[in-house]
Amino acid sequence: MKKLFAISLLLISGVAFSQEVKPKETSVEFYGFVRFEAFSDTYKGLNAANEQFFIVPLYAGVDANGQHINQTPTYNFSSMASRLGIRVIGPDIFKAKTSANIEADFAGDLANNPAMLRVRQAHADFVWRKSSLLVGQTWHPFWGGKVFPTVGGLNTGCPFQPFNRSPQIRYDYRPNPKLILTAAMVSEFQYKSYGFSKIDSMYPRAMIYADKSECFSRNAGIPEMVAAIEMNNGGFTAGAGASLKYIRPTLYTVEIVPGKDTKKFVTNETVQSFSFVGYTQYAQKKFVIRAKAVLGQNMTALNIPGGFAVKTLTQETGRMTYTPYNSLTSFINAVYGQKYQFGIFAGYMKNLGTNEAIYNFGTAAAPVAITPGLVPTVASVYRIAPSFAINVSKVRLVLEYELTSAKYGIGNINISNGLYASGVDATNHRVQLMMMYSF
Repeated sequence: MKKLFAISLLLISGVAFSQEVKPKETSVEFYGFVRFEAFSDTYKGLNAANEQFFIVPLYAGVDANGQHINQTPTYNFSSMASRLGIRVIGPDIFKAKTSANIEADFAGDLANNPAMLRVRQAHADFVWRKSSLLVGQTWHPFWGGKVFPTVGGLNTGCPFQPFNRSPQIRYDYRPNPKLILTAAMVSEFQYKSYGFSKIDSMYPRAMIYADKSECFSRNAGIPEMVAAIEMNNGGFTAGAGASLKYIRPTLYTVEIVPGKDTKKFVTNETVQSFSFVGYTQYAQKKFVIRAKAVLGQNMTALNIPGGFAVKTLTQETGRMTYTPYNSLTSFINAVYGQKYQFGIFAGYMKNLGTNEAIYNFGTAAAPVAITPGLVPTVASVYRIAPSFAINVSKVRLVLEYELTSAKYGIGNINISNGLYASGVDATNHRVQLMMMYSF
C-alpha cells in the first residue's frame, strides 16, 4: 500500500512538473473602460449614440417668426460608450505570431435601440518578420493608424476625421522598420453608403425611399480597394492613401408613364468614387501636433457629408446614371502635457459639388434634384474645440467646449454642380465633461 501511495505521489508530481514547465500556447487579457459623459447643446444635431456622437448641427427650417426650429437647449448624461475588450495572444501558425482582438460597447442599433451591445472590433492578426495580415473588423485604413485627434468628444473629430470601422482583409508590408505599405479590401457593415431601398415611381415626390444600407456596396460586386503608405522616423509620422469604391444604388428602375409607372427594369449602374488621404504627426515628450486632409467622393460611409446625384434619366426605362459629390475635409490638433493636458482642435469641411451637371426633375424656374447622401445640402462646416484634461492613474477627466457651425444651402439648387447660391448658418455650442475609468 505504501509503495502504491509513493508511486501515485511520484506520478502526480511528474504531471504537475510537466504542466509547470510547459509554456502556455494562448494567453487572454481583458481590458476596457467605464465612460460617463455629461453635456449640453444649444442646437440639435445630426448625431448618433444617444446624441453623444455629434457630427453637425441639423438645420430643419425656421418657424413663422424666423426662429430656427432646432435651436433649442438640450442636455444628456450617458455611459453607453463604456467598452469591454479581449486580447488573445496565440501560438505561432504558418510561421507567424498570431493574436486576436474582440471589442464591444453599448452603442448597438443607434437608430432604434442605442443601448444594445455591439461589436466594435473583431479581428485575427498574423505577423511575420516583415509583413502582417489582418482579417476581420477594425478601423478603416483612412483612420490613419495612430494619427487621430485627441479630444473629449466621442466623435473623435468627425466629420473632419474619417470615422469608420469595417470588415476587411488588410496586408501590411514593412521593407524596413520606418516604412509600412498597405493594401486592403474593405466591406461595409455599421457605417454605410446611401441608395434607394425601394422605387415605386420615378417622380421626385415618390422617390422618398433613399436610405443607407451596406447592401448598396455589396450589390456592386466588388469591395472597396485601398492602398496606403506610412513613414515613421522618431517622433515624426507621415502617411497617404487612396481608395476606389463602387456602390449600386438600386437593382431596378421603373418606366416613366404618367399615372402608371408599373414596368420594372433591372439596372447595373454604379456610383464610382475616388478618395485620397494625407496626414502627418510630430510627437515629442509632452507635445503632440497632428494634421490630416481628405479629398474624396461619396464618403458617407466615413461619416463625411456628401453623397451622389442622379445625372441622367432614360424616359423609356427609368434608367439612371449618377455623379458623386466631392468633399474636402481637414483638421489640425495640438495637445500639450501629461498629467495636465491642454488641447485644441480645429477642423474645416467644404462641399465641392459634383463634377458633372445633374438631372433636373423639375423646371428651369424651380429645379428639383435627387441627391441621396449624408446632408448633401451642407456647403461647409467648421469646428473649434479647446479642452483641458486631468490624467490620474486609471482616471481621465476632460472638460471641453466644442463650437460647430454648418452652412446649409437653401433656395434653388444649381443643376450644373449640385450646390446652392445662398445659405444659412446653423451653429451649436457644446460644453462637455467626460470621465473615463480604464482597466
